[in-house]
Amino acid sequence: MIAVPLMPGHLAAVADLEAARFESPMTLRQLRDLAAQPAFAGFVMLPEGGKDADPLAYALCLAGGGGADLVSIATAPDCERRGVATRLLDHVLVRLTEKGCEDICLEVAIDNVAALALYHRLGFAQVGRRTGYYRRGNMLVDAIVMRRQLRQPVP
Repeated sequence: MIAVPLMPGHLAAVADLEAARFESPMTLRQLRDLAAQPAFAGFVMLPEGGKDADPLAYALCLAGGGGADLVSIATAPDCERRGVATRLLDHVLVRLTEKGCEDICLEVAIDNVAALALYHRLGFAQVGRRTGYYRRGNMLVDAIVMRRQLRQPVP
């Protein structure tokens, strides 16, 4: 597997993964609008030697002003629990640090045990909670706000 910058040709496959993984997914149009933003930084994990293959996972970020936000991340269902998300996030954290980001923040559903474990393993810490942030049918689910320092700020 290899992590590479997201290209416009990846967006349709990312939209398909969004639809497969989330109850309220971003549409292809929303993904195109996000990718057009100057602060956008997107990455995909591709199979080794599969530069034209559909992504196994993706991570979408907005990075600027010394910080970054992880907007969305997902792994193809058949790639779960194989280290794909860990490898992709490791790559993302290095690239964001190289871009000058000092920290990264994200929100994750309180009941997403696998994602919470992943983020804790990668050094993220809880810094807040958003009550009723996600809607699942008739239910509201809280989000945990997490942050990880990437490098020390320059005085």
